[in-house]
Amino acid sequence: MFRRPHQPDVFDRLEHEANDDFRLLDELGPVHFGAEHLMELHAQARERLALFKGRQRLAIIIGAIGTGWALLAMSFYIVGFRWLSFATFGATALCFAGFLFIVFWQKKRFESKGELEFAQRVIEEELRRRAQLRREANR
Repeated sequence: MFRRPHQPDVFDRLEHEANDDFRLLDELGPVHFGAEHLMELHAQARERLALFKGRQRLAIIIGAIGTGWALLAMSFYIVGFRWLSFATFGATALCFAGFLFIVFWQKKRFESKGELEFAQRVIEEELRRRAQLRREANR
């Protein structure tokens, strides 16, 4: 009944952080990764960025729909349809709750769009640098 909440094990947390390639890329830099691994990370960064943009677009659409519901609810209230205005205010609240859920979920999952774009740019620059070095070595 008075159980303490499960504390994450230190080793589990360290293993999770060590398996996060994007965190390692940020901390160590791209020099410590192989070209194949960098290409995989670049594909993952592109995929994450596309997912982020899609969810961001969905959040904006849901927020806009919530604003529309709010305007409709106010117009119903002004006209005198009280019960209908309460129902549309409920739809407004659901839309705004969905909007906030998506926004906070995005923040927890990806931090920011800028970090994803930065990781992608760092990987591209390192791959270009390696290709340039390889071309110079072949001359």
